[in-house]
Amino acid sequence: MIDGNFVINAVAHAYNLEPANIRNRPGQLLCDMLWGLHESWSPPHARMTLEEFTSDWTVDALAQALFVESDVDIAATHTLRLDSYFGDGLAAREKTVEAATKYPDRFLAYVGVDPTAGLDTCLRELDEQMAELPQAVGLKMYPAQVEPDRSWRLDDPDLAFPLIERAMAHGLKTVAIHKAAPLGPVPMNPYRIDDVDGAAGRYPEMNFEIIHAGLAFTRETSLALARFPNVYANLEVTSLLLLKAPQMFEEVMADFIMWGGPDKIIFSDGAMFAHTQPFLEAFSEFQFSEETCARMGVEPLTREDKAKILGLNYARVVNLDVEAAKAKISDDQFSVARRTRPRPEPYAAWKDEFASAPARFRR
Repeated sequence: MIDGNFVINAVAHAYNLEPANIRNRPGQLLCDMLWGLHESWSPPHARMTLEEFTSDWTVDALAQALFVESDVDIAATHTLRLDSYFGDGLAAREKTVEAATKYPDRFLAYVGVDPTAGLDTCLRELDEQMAELPQAVGLKMYPAQVEPDRSWRLDDPDLAFPLIERAMAHGLKTVAIHKAAPLGPVPMNPYRIDDVDGAAGRYPEMNFEIIHAGLAFTRETSLALARFPNVYANLEVTSLLLLKAPQMFEEVMADFIMWGGPDKIIFSDGAMFAHTQPFLEAFSEFQFSEETCARMGVEPLTREDKAKILGLNYARVVNLDVEAAKAKISDDQFSVARRTRPRPEPYAAWKDEFASAPARFRR
C-alpha cells in the first residue's frame, strides 16, 4: 500500500529477452525498442544493465520487485503470445502458471492466445490453459503478428466473437487487448482502438481493457470510456510518462478523466519492464495543474480518485474482494520482509540472481 491505498499492478511479466529467444529481425527490433524505453524512461536508480535486461527474467525476481521493492499488493501476470517475434511468446505460459500457483494470493493470471493462428487453435488452447489455471481472470491478446504480417479485429463476428464467448463460458472477467503501441516497424492500423467498440457493445457482460491506453489514439480511447461502461483504460507503459514526460501524462489523464471519469482508469506499468516504485512515489504527489483543470474542465484528483486508479477499479473489473485479499497477504513472506527490513533498491533481487549465474539467464 502507498498513502493507505491498496495497489494492484494490472500488468506484470517476467520477459524472456535472451538472444536465443529472439526469432528474427522484428524480434530484435522490438527488443531494442523495449530496451530503449526502459533505459530512457526509467530514472537512473531504477534501471537494469543491458545484460540484465536482455535475459530470461524469473518469476521470483518479478515477485520481489513488485511486493518487496515496491508498494504493490497484488499483480496480474499475463501470458504473452508474441510467437512470431519470440520463441516462447516473450512471457511464457509456464511462467504464468508458476506465478499463480507459487504465489496464489499475490498474482492473478491471464491466459493468452494468438487469433492469427485461427479460431479452432485458439479455442483449443484456451480450453487447455483454463484447465491448467481455472482461477485465471482474463484473456490477453495481440492484434497482429509478423513475417508474414497478419492481423485480426476484435469485432470480427466469425473469429473474435466465438472466442470471447468461450472466455465468458470459462468465467473470465476481462479481455486485455494490446493497442496504441505498435510492436516495432509494423503497420499501425491493427493498433487502433475502433474494433473494441463492436466487441464491447456486443458483450456488455465482459470487460475490455485497452492496454497502453493513451500512448496513441487518446481521444478515441476517452470516447470509448464514455460510451461503454465495460471499457477501461489500462495504463501499462503510459504510466511511465509521469517520469519521462509529466506534462504529457497530465494531458492524457485529464482527457480520460474528462470523458470517462476516475472509475475507468486502471494502473499498470508492465513490471518488471519498468520498476513500479518510482511511479508510485511520483503518483502520490501528482496533481492536475490549475491551468489543466481550467482548460480540460476537470477537478483536482481526490484521494478517492487515486485509490480507484491504483487498485479499486481493477478489483471491480475482476471481482476481487479487496478486504479479503488484504487479509490473505497480511503475514506472508513479502509483508514480513517489508516490515522487518529496509526497502531494497530497485531490481536488487534480480541483480543478485543474475550476478550469481548470468549464463543461466542469457544464452
